[in-house]
Amino acid sequence: MKKNGLLLTLCFLFIYELTHAQIWTEYSSFYPAVGLQIGSSGLGLQGAYPLSPEFNFRAGGNFVPSVKLKHNNQFFELKRSNAELFFDWQPLYGGESWISRKWILSVGASYFFYNKAVVYVGSENSDEQPIDYTVEWSQFRPYVGTGLNGIRIAYHFNLAVNAGYFIPTSETKIVPYAKDPSGISHIRDRLNSFPNNILPGMQLQVGLNYIFF
Repeated sequence: MKKNGLLLTLCFLFIYELTHAQIWTEYSSFYPAVGLQIGSSGLGLQGAYPLSPEFNFRAGGNFVPSVKLKHNNQFFELKRSNAELFFDWQPLYGGESWISRKWILSVGASYFFYNKAVVYVGSENSDEQPIDYTVEWSQFRPYVGTGLNGIRIAYHFNLAVNAGYFIPTSETKIVPYAKDPSGISHIRDRLNSFPNNILPGMQLQVGLNYIFF
């Protein structure tokens, strides 16, 4: 009798774990995963680990490849790299709809090792082009955002889409090199006016994740 009772208990636990895992898989958008991402913070890697069916932790880093772009007849280069941490919450967990199983809210923070734009002298690109001035944005930035997570595209692969805002913690700084310092106040006013003042903090990112399960 004791052996039968032990066997029944083990069977019950096994069935419970299978059912629990199925519920997690069906209703939660969170899985242990690692993946590639691309967006306004650049190219990067990110890892994720669920703390529960409703809560998730993410950590990663990004960089923007070095390339000169032309705007208003002048060349500039965006220098940006960061490390980031996020906590996600699935507020509609347990709902049957697709959006209930995918929609998340996120909070976190990022530290930017580089977060600046280098503006060069002249309208012609060259390897030894002198710097006119640099625009430097906050390095440490809290984050709030939302997104869709766990969008299945294959058995072991999910897509994630995140949008949000990195909140500035200091004023925009402008460092002149060749630029006449008398023109700096005009540039600062332009950068601190809408929509230029919010663009450096905007976040839009798409990730392709490999799921471990």
